[in-house]
Amino acid sequence: MVKLNKTKTVHHILPEFHKILLEIEKHPLIFRIIPGRISRQQKWSSELHFKISYTTTSGIKCIMSKGATAQELFIICNQKDTKEVIESLDSFIV
Repeated sequence: MVKLNKTKTVHHILPEFHKILLEIEKHPLIFRIIPGRISRQQKWSSELHFKISYTTTSGIKCIMSKGATAQELFIICNQKDTKEVIESLDSFIV
C-alpha cells in the first residue's frame, strides 16, 4: 500500500492514481489533496489522464481518469498560490 501524507482518504483511491498523487503531494504550496467521488464515463481511454477543471476559493478542482473510471480531486492551496500550483501541475495534464 502506498503511503499518502497530504491526501485525505475518505473516498477510495484507485491504485492507478497513487503514483500521480505521490508526485503532486511533493509540491510545497499544496496543503491537502481530497479525492472525490469515483464515476464511470461513457467515453474512455486506457491511458491515465489528468485535467484541471476550475479554481475554487480553496484551491483547484481536477479530474483523474483511466479507462471508463474518473475521480474528482480537490487540491487545497492558498488562493494567492493557485496560479503557481496550476503551472506546476501542467506536467501531469494530458
